[in-house]
Amino acid sequence: MSGVGHNAPPADATFGLHIDDLFSMLSNTLAGGTVDSDEKEAAIDALMDEFRKASKDADKARAAEKKPHDDAGKAVQEKWKPIIAKADRGTDACKEALTPYRVEKQRIADEAARKAREDAEAKQRAAQEALRQSDDLEAKFAAEQELEQAKKLAAVANKIDRAPTGLRTHWEAELTDKTAALRHYLKTQPDEFSDLIQTLADRDARGARPPVPGVLYHERKKAA
Repeated sequence: MSGVGHNAPPADATFGLHIDDLFSMLSNTLAGGTVDSDEKEAAIDALMDEFRKASKDADKARAAEKKPHDDAGKAVQEKWKPIIAKADRGTDACKEALTPYRVEKQRIADEAARKAREDAEAKQRAAQEALRQSDDLEAKFAAEQELEQAKKLAAVANKIDRAPTGLRTHWEAELTDKTAALRHYLKTQPDEFSDLIQTLADRDARGARPPVPGVLYHERKKAA
């Protein structure tokens, strides 16, 4: 392609038109059917070279146009990066300082909730038993009052459970028996292992192609 003059259209438009022309030439060449002669092979091979050159040159033009924006963006990133990193480190330090205290507070709250729930269940059982065994109105009234107290204790336990803790809970797995875990996941998620095995086999196929049980290597060819 010729150089871009002062009044020339933008590079993307120029490359777009050039590649459109190449596509038209390829369509006309392919209109006669499949490749069945050295002449058609040479023509398409030449067009392929033109497409490759156009792609390479267009990518260079794209990179040149984008570079000032990349440089400006990089400068902004570098300016702000240490400021944000220091703020994030401060946040982490706060979390490190708060975690032991909040974990202990949560342990105490959990224990209080457990005790309140146990007391509520005990009061409820005793009151229900009293209601079943007594016909005395005064005794029934007292048992009903105990039931109300049991409900309040249960409500206290639920309130403790719902209170914000300032902690974020996450779970992590520890592999204690890799063989047992492997058997389990092979059975429950076979597709995941099929993808992994295919990836490993393809890697071997591109490399030294060592003998692997259950794997065959096939040579495939396509136009370069």
